[in-house]
Amino acid sequence: MTRLFSAFGESKAQAPKRWLVAFSFLLAALFLWLALRNLDWGVFFATLRNVRYGYLPLIFLWSSATFFVRAWRLRVLLGAELPLLNVFWANMAGYLGNNLLPARAGELVRAAYLGKRNPISASYALAAGLVERLMDMLALVILGAAALALNGVLSPTFQNALKSVSVLGGVGLLILFTLPRFEAPLTNWLVKIPVNDSLKEKALGFFRQFNSGLRALNHAPRVAQFILLTALIWFLDASANVFMAYILHLHWTLSQSFVLLAALGLSSAIPSTPGYVGVYQFAAVTALAPFGVSQADALAFIVISQIFGYLIVGAWGALALWRFNKDA
Repeated sequence: MTRLFSAFGESKAQAPKRWLVAFSFLLAALFLWLALRNLDWGVFFATLRNVRYGYLPLIFLWSSATFFVRAWRLRVLLGAELPLLNVFWANMAGYLGNNLLPARAGELVRAAYLGKRNPISASYALAAGLVERLMDMLALVILGAAALALNGVLSPTFQNALKSVSVLGGVGLLILFTLPRFEAPLTNWLVKIPVNDSLKEKALGFFRQFNSGLRALNHAPRVAQFILLTALIWFLDASANVFMAYILHLHWTLSQSFVLLAALGLSSAIPSTPGYVGVYQFAAVTALAPFGVSQADALAFIVISQIFGYLIVGAWGALALWRFNKDA
């Protein structure tokens, strides 16, 4: 990965700060303690012993197909006729980076890979990745809120609040799609803000990069394709969770799976350790408790999911890095 960071031209100022790394580990330790306290270890290990391990290869194929769909969606967002396999390898290198490095440094790995192997800049790839991330977060807010409201496990007041959140998420998506049309007036407004020149220059640079990532969605057919691929990705992920639950002798509905995906997706925005250890455990226990899923079963599910996720991403990601170093 060193070559990838060199390709990105990363300086010490761009690297994850030491205080952020330390904070990530402290936060993960706190979440892990909250997830494990009062755990019935007997039930936890019993659930692990009863896993239908023979079905796990199907999860490998299922997840690999989902990663290809994600690469397809990123290719649409980049707005360039890039080879799909190039984008797939870049994605997998980035996911591996997120599993091995703190503070989501895998985003830099992916951007560097894309910039080195395609006729686009790493900065543009990073901006597009940020847009993709925000789109996913808003989609998960909408899906999670709708799933919680439909399940009826919360009070009517809270359900109404969640419906409002989903509407706000939809408004947020609409704003993101239309923001590039207002780049000029917003740039003029930023220029007039009474702050020091250095801070203003950073704000303008970030805004321009962010807008360059959004500009790929200026065309209606591309927007429609992006939305359809996003819906397909989250449907595949939710279905995979239902199947994984079946492998653990648990019985979940698709809407419960969407709630879990929303919790995991939103928790990944927190500065975290490599692989989201601690953060994901707490998110799974908290999100599944209202559906009657025990702490032990929720932890067994997320542990198996994470281990198998590491294996899948590790296999494809290692191959991506090997290809990068071989062709360098």
